[in-house]
Amino acid sequence: MEKLNGINLIGILVEKTRDHDFSGVIINQYDDRRIEFDSCMSMLNELDIIYDDWGFPEASSKIRSFTMHRSDLINEGGVVEKKKLTHIAAETKPRDISQERGKVATFLLLTEMRQHSSWQGMVLHVEGDKKSRFDSVLDLLFLMDEALG
Repeated sequence: MEKLNGINLIGILVEKTRDHDFSGVIINQYDDRRIEFDSCMSMLNELDIIYDDWGFPEASSKIRSFTMHRSDLINEGGVVEKKKLTHIAAETKPRDISQERGKVATFLLLTEMRQHSSWQGMVLHVEGDKKSRFDSVLDLLFLMDEALG
């Protein structure tokens, strides 16, 4: 059985599919939150928020905005404070998310880099026991769509 391990391992539990789109839940190994998404686009948005919050993998390009990101936390001095993934990992014992399953499919995602305004890494389709490398978000979506049939 294939395995995927890493500091920023994410579980994508697919609960429903429709017309080459899917919905489900995102989980990670550092907290018990289950982040629901209703389309692959909302999944990508939620993952981007998680990666930005963690500061890992660091994005090579930043989105400019005049408004604050919803995940920005401001202390009384007006300084933005975010807890980096390396600090979270040092303070929290990671839980095993490899046994969690979606109703339709389960993917474990390890994003190694966010370069060229996209993501690069590895994805494991748990039920199909198939690990694949992706070089862009589009590659990732194609691999997931192929696994979902």
